[in-house]
Amino acid sequence: MKHLRNAFLLIACLPLAVYAQSDKINTDQPDQSTGASVIHPRSFQLETSFYVNHFPGEGTAAVSSNLLRYGLFKPLEVRVVAEQGYHRDLYITESAHGSTPLAIGAKWSVLEEDETRPAVSVMAQLQLPFTNGDQLHLWSPAFTFIAEKQLNDFTLTVNAGPKQAAYERVWDFQSTADVKYEITKAVSVFGEYFGQFEAHQEPHHNIDGGLLYTPGSRLQLHISGGSSVQHHPSNYFVTTGLAYHFGK
Repeated sequence: MKHLRNAFLLIACLPLAVYAQSDKINTDQPDQSTGASVIHPRSFQLETSFYVNHFPGEGTAAVSSNLLRYGLFKPLEVRVVAEQGYHRDLYITESAHGSTPLAIGAKWSVLEEDETRPAVSVMAQLQLPFTNGDQLHLWSPAFTFIAEKQLNDFTLTVNAGPKQAAYERVWDFQSTADVKYEITKAVSVFGEYFGQFEAHQEPHHNIDGGLLYTPGSRLQLHISGGSSVQHHPSNYFVTTGLAYHFGK
């Protein structure tokens, strides 16, 4: 009877084990490519990264970038992004990955992935002008098209869209291409290109890569680094942080 009871408990727990492995946390940090997935309705997800950016001849910025996501309903999530720290304005204006001091946004899942097509989402974001301090108080809208496709252990993600600068009445076009590879269920690596294209200026090309560690369905830890490519002023950065999912 004891063996039968143990076997029954093992079988009963199998669905929970499968759920824990398959319902893996999906994050938008630390890479610059936003994923196509939205989080479950009525659940929160906090993603935080601490950047150290060195700009030769200009200084070093140490900034915390924080993203809070909330699942409003199945295809839609709302978001708050906050970036604050030492030399915040240098980080935002001189790096292609700098965003805004504080912004709100939403991501809508348009198409789910199947065997033949990628997942597709769109995202919109608005800066809250009163957080700009002595800089111009602008709404700085940003719009992003997102496509993502999983191919065995690889995940390919592409972003593209226009964005107004945080402190200037200037528009640029941003694009990213990201490849993730799942080494094990818990460990993944990624490599990425991301660029910023402005009228009458040279493009701002960048590359980065990093390591993601996912010990469970709710937690992810990361470390990464990157650099601008053939761009002046150049910049180099490292970042580390974590993501945690609250709720379903």
